Amino acid sequence: MTQTTTTQTPTSVARSATHRTEINLNRLVLLGTFGTQAAPQALLRLPDGRVARVSLGDRLGQDTVYAIDAARIALGQNGRAQWLEMPGG
Repeated sequence: MTQTTTTQTPTSVARSATHRTEINLNRLVLLGTFGTQAAPQALLRLPDGRVARVSLGDRLGQDTVYAIDAARIALGQNGRAQWLEMPGG
C-alpha cells in the first residue's frame, strides 16, 4: 500500500530530535550503533569522509573493534582499547 499524504514534522518534535555539536571532521567519528546484542554494528565517519560499517572483530587500520554498546565503540590493539563515543553524548 502506498502512502500519498505527507505531513510536516512538528517543530517541537524536530527540536527534541536534533542535537547540535561540534565535531572534528579530521578524526574518526562514531555516527551510531545498531543491531542486536549478539551482533552489534556501528557506523563510523572516517577522517577522509567515507562512512564505514563495522562489527565486532573487524579491523580499521591497525585497530580492531573490541566492543560495541549503545553509544560507544572500543577500538584498540594488542588487547588495549580506547572507547570512542558519539559526539554530544
